[in-house]
Amino acid sequence: MILTGEPPAHALLIDSRSPAEYAQGHLEGALNIDLSGFRARLRSEEELEQLEQALADLNGRIGAGSHCPVVVYDTGLNTRLTKTAFMLALGGLEVYLWPQGWESRATQQTPAQPKAGEPWAKLNRQMLLTADEILAASNRLLLDVREPHEFAITRIPGAKNIPLGAFGPDNAGALGLQAGQEVGVHCRSGARSATAFWLLRQQGVQARNYLGSMLEWEAEADLPVERS
Repeated sequence: MILTGEPPAHALLIDSRSPAEYAQGHLEGALNIDLSGFRARLRSEEELEQLEQALADLNGRIGAGSHCPVVVYDTGLNTRLTKTAFMLALGGLEVYLWPQGWESRATQQTPAQPKAGEPWAKLNRQMLLTADEILAASNRLLLDVREPHEFAITRIPGAKNIPLGAFGPDNAGALGLQAGQEVGVHCRSGARSATAFWLLRQQGVQARNYLGSMLEWEAEADLPVERS
């Protein structure tokens, strides 16, 4: 959920900004974590289990779990914020995004130390779309949120191009999407599509992010690619 007001009380705070920005001033108790660079092949059950274990280990290191919500903040709804929040939510955490309204409180300069706990995660498969699910359900609406020039060069057959800049907090209807509708989203690396994911989920559209996106799709010999 994208916050427009105050965050939940007693939430675990995650600052997804750069280490330099974090050092200049952060919220009290906030941990500096950026998961926007995550890359992994996610096609087999073993690979998905490895992802779940990696997220469980991360949750254990930072003391996250089902017992408390997590708030991820950054300067605006950028891909650091949205993909970091996506990865944490994918591990089963209750996650909120805080893109603005926290700035005046970011006065702490001493790095916060995590309170480690037991490793825990429960992979939320309803958030995630895999390459093989795309292949198996050719009738699913799949949105490519890259720029038109990227889409023109290479693309997943059947995907519809709607650049990320066209997405807004309340314009799903204008994009031809409805609350409750299941939609796949992807980009090049799963970061821009994480932003589209949260904007659509905020409006009730059941978006699922193809985390591997074009980097994975083009690397796999058995996946069809359209080229101009």
